Amino acid sequence: MTKPIVICHMLSALDGKISGDFFHSSLTSNASTEYGKIRNEYTADAWLFGTTTTKEFVNFKKPNLENHKMNNAFAEDFIAEHDAKLYFISVDTKGEIWWDSGCFKKKGRPDSHIIEVLLENTSSLYKSYLREKGVSYIIAGHNQLDCKLALDKLKQLFGIQKVLLCGGGLINWTFVSQGVVDELSLVLAPVIDGSSETPTLFERGIKLDTDGMDTSLIEFSLKSIRILQNSSIWLNYSIKN
Repeated sequence: MTKPIVICHMLSALDGKISGDFFHSSLTSNASTEYGKIRNEYTADAWLFGTTTTKEFVNFKKPNLENHKMNNAFAEDFIAEHDAKLYFISVDTKGEIWWDSGCFKKKGRPDSHIIEVLLENTSSLYKSYLREKGVSYIIAGHNQLDCKLALDKLKQLFGIQKVLLCGGGLINWTFVSQGVVDELSLVLAPVIDGSSETPTLFERGIKLDTDGMDTSLIEFSLKSIRILQNSSIWLNYSIKN
């Protein structure tokens, strides 16, 4: 099964930060508006986020699993909706994210059906919880995320043709290092904050749920540059690897 097109679409400061104090600048606000316009130009049918980024969207609420029972049947993929206009995909290998329904709603964004990307060893209690909430999920690997398998399932089971990978840095690196990202779309805000504590565009660390360090080198080839309003820049790269 051929995977969907995957475009890593990100907004960052000039020093590569993707969160932190630089977001307080009016220049970053302007760049964010341009970022949203470009996101709409891509007309993707799914946006994909890592666990920490999704937790921020739901205000770090935790799921209540007390009333759910273990069931091996929950090891299978679960499709609550397969013909949505837009999908919100969250990688959540440990089963940590709270949902109140299968629809993600956020002001300024279209409603989207939620798909969680889990592992075989993600808690069956959590899988039962997702079924009750009407949240779809797919299984992509036993104890390590298999990005290619996840993408193949997203296309086969939900008909997804184009995915925007939107952070954070660890999930960006994981997908790029596994060779499944086709393009990098980067909007640069003309701001820096110099912080050493906030995440960057790509975070190479311990792979998701493994003990080994990922030491791959990723190279890019510039496709185009667009100068945006208020000194922001849009850089568009293909990925050599």
